[in-house]
Amino acid sequence: MDEGRLRGEQDRGAKAEALLRNPILQEAFQMLEERYLDAWKNSPVKATDDREKLFQMYQNLLALKGHLEEVVNTGNLAKTELKLRR
Repeated sequence: MDEGRLRGEQDRGAKAEALLRNPILQEAFQMLEERYLDAWKNSPVKATDDREKLFQMYQNLLALKGHLEEVVNTGNLAKTELKLRR
């Protein structure tokens, strides 16, 4: 990977890390996770469609957070690669 691309990945990683450390975003992730899980746990077993929707929303939330974490990890790898090239 060329140096320009590595620097771009490093920058993206730093931005994603800043997002994940942002207290408002942390609060939003926590609140939504709790809300989805509570609604799912307290829904009637027969409410299959509602339960499925809540589960999908929860999975989407985890996927979003996971993507941001992946961008951070990629940025950290790019940072390490750039240090090794010096």
